[in-house]
Amino acid sequence: MIISVIKILFFMKIAMILPSLANKGPILVARDLCIEYKKMGHECSVFYFDDIVEVELPCSSKRISFWRPIDWNAFDIVHSHMYRSDAYVFFHKPILRKCRTKFITTLHQHIAEQMPFDFPAAKASFVIHTWLLFLRRFDVLVTLSEYHKAYYQKCGLRNVEVIYNGRDVNCDTDIEDSDRQAIMNLKQKYRIIGGVAYITKRKGYAQLIDALKKLPRYALILVGDGPHLSELQQQARQNGVDGRCLWLGNRKEGGRYMKYFDVYALCSHTEGYPLAFIEAAAAKLPVVCSDIPVFKSIIPEECSCFFRLGNIDSLCDALVCADKRADVLSEKVYAYYLHYLVRGKMAENYMALYNRVLNTGSASVEKK
Repeated sequence: MIISVIKILFFMKIAMILPSLANKGPILVARDLCIEYKKMGHECSVFYFDDIVEVELPCSSKRISFWRPIDWNAFDIVHSHMYRSDAYVFFHKPILRKCRTKFITTLHQHIAEQMPFDFPAAKASFVIHTWLLFLRRFDVLVTLSEYHKAYYQKCGLRNVEVIYNGRDVNCDTDIEDSDRQAIMNLKQKYRIIGGVAYITKRKGYAQLIDALKKLPRYALILVGDGPHLSELQQQARQNGVDGRCLWLGNRKEGGRYMKYFDVYALCSHTEGYPLAFIEAAAAKLPVVCSDIPVFKSIIPEECSCFFRLGNIDSLCDALVCADKRADVLSEKVYAYYLHYLVRGKMAENYMALYNRVLNTGSASVEKK
């Protein structure tokens, strides 16, 4: 018994289940956890479905079939991320035979808010209802904010915890010469509003295109690709502001670009916990946020300037205010980053959760 407890406290075998190794937020979170777990002396293995490999991992990885289960008993913890991974656990977690492994999932979004942006109404409804069913087979659900936690608890789910995302950002790493030159050409004439994301409609960047018409001293730089990019480019041409927009496309480690921005804009209609906010905070960049409930629950008002979602005048005022108060806001948001949002803090919170689940079968995260 003593040996077993020592093993739980000091060494774990952890499996991460992912849809792919694409360069997207949930995958980066899983990678960062593996990096920290390896430093702690634990053993991680990553399993994924799609043949998309854009992220380097610090541990073993294997592409698997959705229809074939892995050996659950080879691991102390199975940590799932996203819909298909949760479905995989739902269908393959043993029902009749005993399994000592504990199953945890991180919910990177408010599914009832996000799915209608990602899919047509019928498919969105199907995904929401089936996903909520899948979640009932997990020992613990981790959400990224109190706002998200309240939603999942309202859906009748138990053992819901909150752990903030965290990242270690190297702001000294530079970007490609061609990108730097294009940015500097724009910076000579304008103040720079920046965004780094997989560009979908729910990100709300169309509001920035409209704001540029009223802010002649500002330009927009977007780092990222996605299904909504072409619509934004067309909107910029129609508004006559395309000369003040720079579309850099998909880039690895988007945080490298933060130091070239004057203000960072989070205009989302709905969000999980945006990694780009963490990167902006690490770069001491003033941040403008839409006043959606999740941002209100995770970003202190003294660290940012909020605007009313969908109100372009409010957005313009917030952008100008953040730019003028850059010295104060940058220090406050950086202090918040150091205290709550570094990668090691995130990993410590997850590891404490793992230990409690393995020891007691339940969990309670004390402080995010």
